[in-house]
Amino acid sequence: MATHYFQIVPRDLLFLRDARPMSASDAGHGAHWPRPDQLWTALLHAFHRRWPERQAWECAPRGQEAAGHSGRFGALKTAGPFPLKDGKLFLPCPLDLSPDGGGALHPMRVLPAGCTDLPAPLRYAFSSATLGKARLPEWISAEDYAAYLQHQPFTPAAHDLYDLERTIGIAINADTHAAAEGQLYQGEYLRLRETTRLAIAASCTITGPGKQPVDVLGKLTESNDAFPLGGQQGMVRLEPGPALPLPASRQSGRFVKWALLSPAVFPATPADPARGIAAYPGGWLPNWIEAETGQVMLPQPDLDLQRQPGERREAWRRRVARRPRCSGRLAAARIGKPLAFSGWDVQDGAPKPTFLAVPAGSVYLFECPEPADAAALAAALSWNGGSGSELGNRRSTLFGEKGFGLGVCSGLQQPVEKINR
Repeated sequence: MATHYFQIVPRDLLFLRDARPMSASDAGHGAHWPRPDQLWTALLHAFHRRWPERQAWECAPRGQEAAGHSGRFGALKTAGPFPLKDGKLFLPCPLDLSPDGGGALHPMRVLPAGCTDLPAPLRYAFSSATLGKARLPEWISAEDYAAYLQHQPFTPAAHDLYDLERTIGIAINADTHAAAEGQLYQGEYLRLRETTRLAIAASCTITGPGKQPVDVLGKLTESNDAFPLGGQQGMVRLEPGPALPLPASRQSGRFVKWALLSPAVFPATPADPARGIAAYPGGWLPNWIEAETGQVMLPQPDLDLQRQPGERREAWRRRVARRPRCSGRLAAARIGKPLAFSGWDVQDGAPKPTFLAVPAGSVYLFECPEPADAAALAAALSWNGGSGSELGNRRSTLFGEKGFGLGVCSGLQQPVEKINR
């Protein structure tokens, strides 16, 4: 699988909405940083714009495609976008930091939950060193993130990545295609600064005739046509870029702190007694954690966990289910406000359901019996599997292929008071 690294360069303003409804008096809420699913959708649509008909280097349709559902480029995987300014990468600020009076950010203390109303299975709480609700920066540089992973206080570098612009528009009558009388709207747009880019990683290797691999992204970049990202036809183009310098995990001791570099979706699931499936709350709680005890249910990391060529998905799932589980329990969490997003289903001609994602920057803390158990859990959670530069682990239950669920691990510097289990 060929992984490509690009810098996305907008030609103009970008309109990037969330799932909140928009009426005549609203500002439009369109100046958000692009979500991972918006990037994935933009590239998928770019493929279909470039090749509206099936190409000779594609295999014949089968399965869902024959039933009217497009699966031509289902191998597409993306990561990002992350801000890149003057060659310097920026990452979401972890939420377990608290500012002091001088502007420096310090790691929060971890204390026993005591008589708090924290939900099960949380047994510890993150505590700020200062009173109040000081606002954290949305992004910090990769250098500052490295200091965070080493439990060092730092003063975040000042940056101007983008601007918010507002314009007035006229509503259009869908029937007459003329201006709707007396209806104006205010739209928010994202304008990147001159040297700011969107750094991404992407791959899309499909099986062509004769079972030969075909690098679809390599073919797309041969023409380098502009394509829309977000709404209102905001056009962008791809430029080759360096590999994403995402931070490496720096975990030690019995505790694992997992910070999200991208949002993650953990859906609630209903009970299914016939299949032996219990109801699960989801939301902020990952589906791979036992809801009452906090026990991690991820298999221990192993190269053998990869799905083999020709292996059926059901057989692969059974093989993974037989693997020993990681030894660790969720102990604390610092979660931001949920990120609401939706979309439009082109195949069905209807809106997609609205999802609530755990936002990037959210932090989960796990306690393990031994340091070796913590090291194994960190490898299972880290975006690169604990080493190397390949994007491996995407721990979001949904939309992992779209770049959701990327995270990086660290340890815990301070001693934590023992809690009787």
